[in-house]
Amino acid sequence: MTALVPNTWLSHGTIECKNPPKSRRFYQEVLGLGSVRPLPAAQYLWNGGRWSLVCVGIGVDTKPQGPENRFRLRVDTAAEVEAARETALRLQSEHDIREIGPLEVKAGVHAFMLRDLDANWWEISNVPAEHYDEAFLRGDVAV
Repeated sequence: MTALVPNTWLSHGTIECKNPPKSRRFYQEVLGLGSVRPLPAAQYLWNGGRWSLVCVGIGVDTKPQGPENRFRLRVDTAAEVEAARETALRLQSEHDIREIGPLEVKAGVHAFMLRDLDANWWEISNVPAEHYDEAFLRGDVAV
């Protein structure tokens, strides 16, 4: 099959924020993401590689997302997931984190989710680094 758009890489996704400087501080200090503001109304969030998030400052309340629309950040160990959750709980009021979910363990993967000041959901987990490579190698499940 020939693709309509024979692209070479996936560039970015977009999220909204109400107060770009306050959101930037959360992304850097809590989530550990790099941030640069190349445009007055937008900042790029990055963790290496060719893919990033563009955070657009809209100046009004953002549209809330459900937890199924989340971004996953990977850490190496279960202990790091647990430490990240404890840190999020400690910094919740300082960074206006709206919600922090419970620690969950499924098939050896530790994870929790949090909802940031702009109503975006983030999952912190120790999913294996090869998770997506292996999923694409296995292919579709029978439906």
